[in-house]
Amino acid sequence: MITRRFPVDLSIGYPLAGKFNTDRIVFFDIETTGFIADTSFLYLIGCIYYDGTSMQMIQWFSEDIREEALLISSFFEFIKDYELIVHYNGSGFDIPYLARKCELFGLDYSFKDIQSLDIYKRISPIKKIFGLKSYKQKSIESFLNIDRKDTFSGGELITVYQSYLGKKRLENLKKSRPDSIDTMAAGSISEPDEMLDALLQHNEDDTKGLVRITPILFYADLFEKPFQIAQAAIDGGRLVIRLEYDFCLPVRISFDTGTIFMNAYDNTVQICINTYEGELKYFYDNYRDYYYLPDEDRAIHKSLAIYVDKDHRVKAKPSTCYTKRYGLFVPQYLPVIAPCFKQEYSDKLTFVEVHADFLLQEDNLRSYIQHILRYISASRLSSSS
Repeated sequence: MITRRFPVDLSIGYPLAGKFNTDRIVFFDIETTGFIADTSFLYLIGCIYYDGTSMQMIQWFSEDIREEALLISSFFEFIKDYELIVHYNGSGFDIPYLARKCELFGLDYSFKDIQSLDIYKRISPIKKIFGLKSYKQKSIESFLNIDRKDTFSGGELITVYQSYLGKKRLENLKKSRPDSIDTMAAGSISEPDEMLDALLQHNEDDTKGLVRITPILFYADLFEKPFQIAQAAIDGGRLVIRLEYDFCLPVRISFDTGTIFMNAYDNTVQICINTYEGELKYFYDNYRDYYYLPDEDRAIHKSLAIYVDKDHRVKAKPSTCYTKRYGLFVPQYLPVIAPCFKQEYSDKLTFVEVHADFLLQEDNLRSYIQHILRYISASRLSSSS
């Protein structure tokens, strides 16, 4: 087994250290010959960590498939003093793969004593806002304008590793013969060593990439962290809201739902919501206490209906128990602000009236904005990032 350790010029671009000491955080990535632990081999694990003065990388590489257990043991012994392990989709692959390998080899190791942060899982609920064709780690790196040296995919390297094993074995056999002659030119690199470099470089770039993409977590914070309302006003038939955060986004994004447009850049988010100007209905819940007046197309309470001729009133039904309001409205996808209005009783979409009090009452406005952010994160979005 080859163990390779060297410094890396990196810094963590997201405040993971707010909860964990930097020297208790480790990033990791694995390389295998397949997705099923029972029928494939683990041949490389890379970790990046902080040693108290600088970021370091360590890699364990299996030169022989019989070294899997040694490789796994070396990794788990290394991470036993860490508090947080960071990965990309490791919850879906790397961690269960290693757990299964431990079972197969009878190794008493697990991830139960270390907390886990899966960057992919963290951004997955809001991944539509990026408008990417793929959400592999390389796609996130491209979105954040991160370059890498490696040009291989993990799948392509399976063949490279298999070829490496065969050519390395042949090279060792030749060297073991007493009459063997070294025909390699001085300073040249053997074919197995070229393959080894490619395998190590891919894992190095994957693991470095984990550190470099941590700022992607700021986008999840847009929908969860506190904000300041810097502006809320009607402009050109839209409700325009500007929010400010105590962090900055690395790349501008903009997207819309058809009704709501959102532009996020630096520490600012601007949300523009289409308004509806016209007449909407407010439906009373206790319809049995109301009468509907067909001539006036509205409902009134039975305490007042006794003064209306019986020929001009009927008992209200849920769908006719309403009064009308003309005004300027914005949609709300859950009834978070009362009173809420509809076009028809069966409509799921409700509206809230936009007036001076609505814009000035910060608690209500904040509740409305939080609900809009939740809606955006769950919606089908058209991105133009």
